[in-house]
Amino acid sequence: MKVKRSLRVSELLKREISDIIANKVRNQLVKKIIVTYVKVSDDLKYTKVYYRLIGATKNNEKIEKALERVTKFVRHEIANRTDLRYVPEIHFFYDSGVDEAERIDYLLEKLKESRIE
Repeated sequence: MKVKRSLRVSELLKREISDIIANKVRNQLVKKIIVTYVKVSDDLKYTKVYYRLIGATKNNEKIEKALERVTKFVRHEIANRTDLRYVPEIHFFYDSGVDEAERIDYLLEKLKESRIE
């Protein structure tokens, strides 16, 4: 079974970006994120990096700005670490999927409680 190149590159970038953030980035705000998912476009030109915050329940505008400032550095580090011909543009997005799942669980629990009463 042949795996799409974009999926292989996504996994590679997830590992590399996580390591760069943990070990190379000096900004303490950026160190508070965990990369949850990386999606690379089929043409390998663009990357969406989804992240969660350690110990926070919602996205923080300061962290977004800090991520914008380190994006160029992260891209440069990826170029140095990998043999990719072209390092895709990187865009960070807050991963709200867990928040949505928790909200749905809460609503289902409330519904269940109201039926019992």
